[in-house]
Amino acid sequence: MTVLRFWDMLDDSEKSALLGFGRTRSYRAGQRLVAETDADRWTGVISEGVCRVTGCREDGSRSYLAARGPGDIIGEMAAVREGRRTAEVTAVTPAVVHVLPASKFQLLMERHPGVTRHLLTVALNRLQEADRGRTEIATAATEVRLNRLLARLARTEGVAVPDSPDITLYGVAQTDLAEWCGVSRASVQRHLKRLAAQGLLRTGPRQRQLTILDVEELTAATAQAAGT
Repeated sequence: MTVLRFWDMLDDSEKSALLGFGRTRSYRAGQRLVAETDADRWTGVISEGVCRVTGCREDGSRSYLAARGPGDIIGEMAAVREGRRTAEVTAVTPAVVHVLPASKFQLLMERHPGVTRHLLTVALNRLQEADRGRTEIATAATEVRLNRLLARLARTEGVAVPDSPDITLYGVAQTDLAEWCGVSRASVQRHLKRLAAQGLLRTGPRQRQLTILDVEELTAATAQAAGT
């Protein structure tokens, strides 16, 4: 399915205005762009790189929400609602973001009403995305949850290995997978060992790095385990 990014929805006048109201910031891989409860309410449009969005559950654990890439908007809810942040955004790869202070973003919406319509489209698409993500792991068995999450990460923020079908995930620790899926770290360790034995996954050589060797086979194994 083709994903329509926020930047692609803008016409030339809206793009020009957005660029004129902000400035560019660069982030290194692993750097946090937005922290929950931040009072700074800037909005940004990613021009380069991939960023990960996570949220905090009521019990204090974290959940994986989405990955955002070039053309995606981030931080818009705090600017629109004039409240604190409700999610955390971290750069998975080196990233470049065009940043607008909240006051400038609000001015952009006032002068270009089409921007508000585009934001509504983005919000509805993200609600559907969140519903699908919750449904995928809501009641599934541990191995199905982990497989679905790994396949999703491969699709959304995986880096293709040149001249190979392999997809590498960066900045993903076993504790992250456990928390995002709501399972124990021991369960994650056991399952990753099984996937490695099946020739579907390889760890390392760096920490927080996983390589999925065959995404299609992983997806097929997930469907079989889920009985679909």
